[in-house]
Amino acid sequence: TDSCSSSPSINGISFDITKFQCFSVWDAQGFILRYQKTESSLWSFVLSAPDTNAYIAIGFSSDGSMVGSSAIVGWVGSNGGIKQYYLGGTQSSSVEPNKGSLQVLGNTSAALSQSQRIYMAFQLDTTQPQSKLLYAVGPQGQFPSSPEFRLSQHEYKISTRIDYLTGQF
Repeated sequence: TDSCSSSPSINGISFDITKFQCFSVWDAQGFILRYQKTESSLWSFVLSAPDTNAYIAIGFSSDGSMVGSSAIVGWVGSNGGIKQYYLGGTQSSSVEPNKGSLQVLGNTSAALSQSQRIYMAFQLDTTQPQSKLLYAVGPQGQFPSSPEFRLSQHEYKISTRIDYLTGQF
């Protein structure tokens, strides 16, 4: 199992997470967020959760609501990967793949399953990520697939706030 008292060795992540800040951000779903500001405008994130055969997501919001936010969604499966989505509304048809305001660095993103957990790693080019975070878990066995990569409506969701300097939620 993953916890903040351990620093897992995760094969397939292109950056070192041993010195990242780590927080249990959603106990009910077992979500753990690790992050670090690695350069002046580079933030690295690893979100992990139990691998329930579903997608996991983290959204960055200006006001804590889903609509108008951008999210990073990861899944493992036949078309596994990570995509950015613009959350234009509460209906699946309003959630647009490959759109959003996040500047995701290419070739640094990964979604993988290890020790019965899914790990989603990505890096953002920003001086400060938005502090209101959204988390979601998709329905079991329903993954985005080509060519549209539409998301099924999430099963569970939560909204939190973080102070990146202190780690306070």
